[in-house]
Amino acid sequence: MEIEEKPLGVEIRLTGNMIKNFIDQTIQARLTEKITGIEGMVLGYIFRHNDHEITSKEVMESNRAAKATTSHTLNNLAKKGFLEMSPSPTDHRKKVIVPTSKGVEVENEFKQIFKEISVQVRKGITAEDEAVVKRILKVIRANVTTEGK
Repeated sequence: MEIEEKPLGVEIRLTGNMIKNFIDQTIQARLTEKITGIEGMVLGYIFRHNDHEITSKEVMESNRAAKATTSHTLNNLAKKGFLEMSPSPTDHRKKVIVPTSKGVEVENEFKQIFKEISVQVRKGITAEDEAVVKRILKVIRANVTTEGK
């Protein structure tokens, strides 16, 4: 039986879906709080950039996600008590995102689990191969954005 050769875009999408599912399953099994991989990555972004006011627009741009997806993710995190959104003191049209103490706890737990996930994803891949993959993916992302056309 001949194995079907899939287009590169299909292979990338399949791999991305498999990694997302692996992340979600690992987090669900290990994290004491119920949180998705995407929610954990958004929390991580908020913690890594807490040196300034973080807005939903910034989160949306960093994840290259749709406005509705970002809004849904942030609202879920707020409902779960991991962050609060309040009006900016300088511009009341903007909502500033601030992690709660519960958010800090889950972020610390999530960081450890994500380190282990990264080890599993990288297993058998050399640093050189990883650098090549990252470079190629960067080119592909540029090719499929409006700037790359």
